[in-house]
Amino acid sequence: MNRKWITIFLVGLLVCFPLSQLILSLADMNRTIIIAGGSDGGLYHPIALSLKSAMERSGRKVEVKSTDGTLENLKLIAKGEVDFALVQPGAYEELVRYEPNLLKESSKKIDIQLLDRVSFVVNLYSQPLHIAVRKDSGIQTLKDLNGKRINLGNRLSGDYPMSRLLLELLEIEKSELHSNLTYPKMVTAFEEDQLDAAFITAGMQASVFNNLAKLKKIHFLSIPNHEALAAMQLQLTPYQVPRGVYQFEGNPMPNSVIRTVATGAHLVTRADMESGVVERVAEEVLKTTFLKENKLQELFNMGKTFAKSKPFFPIHEGARRVYEPETRSFFRPDIVEMWENLRSFIVSVCVALFFGYKWFQKRQDRLKDHKIDQYVRQVLEIERQQMHLEVGGSIDDLPKLQDLENKLTKLREKCFSDFSGYDLQDEPGTDYFLELCASLSEKLNAKMSRFRLGGEIQRLAKAIEADREND
Repeated sequence: MNRKWITIFLVGLLVCFPLSQLILSLADMNRTIIIAGGSDGGLYHPIALSLKSAMERSGRKVEVKSTDGTLENLKLIAKGEVDFALVQPGAYEELVRYEPNLLKESSKKIDIQLLDRVSFVVNLYSQPLHIAVRKDSGIQTLKDLNGKRINLGNRLSGDYPMSRLLLELLEIEKSELHSNLTYPKMVTAFEEDQLDAAFITAGMQASVFNNLAKLKKIHFLSIPNHEALAAMQLQLTPYQVPRGVYQFEGNPMPNSVIRTVATGAHLVTRADMESGVVERVAEEVLKTTFLKENKLQELFNMGKTFAKSKPFFPIHEGARRVYEPETRSFFRPDIVEMWENLRSFIVSVCVALFFGYKWFQKRQDRLKDHKIDQYVRQVLEIERQQMHLEVGGSIDDLPKLQDLENKLTKLREKCFSDFSGYDLQDEPGTDYFLELCASLSEKLNAKMSRFRLGGEIQRLAKAIEADREND
């Protein structure tokens, strides 16, 4: 019995495992892809919504998750709770440096080992550091920022670590004068003269800059020696914000070129994300339609060179196929993976059927062995019945003997029908059965002959007796 259940378990495992892989592969092709965006006023959220629309046009179900920004996005992607996310490179490392206590909170803590599960997809745009200053705040240079009310940005966003870096370079201690307002609240605070300055690290297309320009009470400061600052930080590059980019007509905003530094805005994914999905996402991002819709000027001008620049995480294999087409296979990876799972399933089913057939064949052989035992018992039963006619038998018992002979003949015929000639030769039990049948048949025939002879003798004896009486 144990051997039987072990066989059933192994055959079931052989079929169920590849079947589960096939089902999971098909399910992954139809599941909803989740993209971690950002907060209102920033550029992450509208970019995520645009990417959602592009992927839906290709037939995938997509959902965008609103977040507080880079740190939350990085945590979600590292834990595998979302499939794609927009992050600012280097932000987490800066937070570890400036706000280690913040990262000790369970809701914000990221296991450093989980970061190995994050992969780079594409660099979407540059995020220049803006130093927005209220015109009547008395701030003309960076030194004037000391002792002023400054918004450093949401502590879970990319603004905050960049702000802390700038404070360190300016040798300004973090104090109660520094706030962590969201973009909408920051604009309101400037409007109500409750804020003197703000550090903003976002793409130039972000709506927050247009909202600040409408206040007509903001100007931007440049960073002296911005090239030296970029050289000191791996994630930074020198950057110039053009004059009038936020307000072109009338009084231009900014009124002069802003010399600053910028970091990237990276789209990242899970390292175990299907290569076919990642490849398709990278292709959608590089399409002219997507670039025009989101005004991604740098990506439009420099293409793949900009798209793969300064990756802070290993480039995902799916994205690498887009940047290095020579590594791409003829068939789409997701289709190849599905067919590989299907092939594995078919092979496993064939193997399982083979072993199942062999098991069934052995079971049938065991049943045949059992049948031989049954046939032998029936022969022995016929033997027992004929023994009751051994003593005191007469010609009147001939029909009973004939009936037993008929039963034996039918039993032998049934055995021949159940077992082929090969089985009869190969199965030792059948020899014993046939020998029993032959021996019993001889006994029955001999007994019937004796009973017939005895009956004839009795009849002749009665005839002679009758003649004597007549004489």
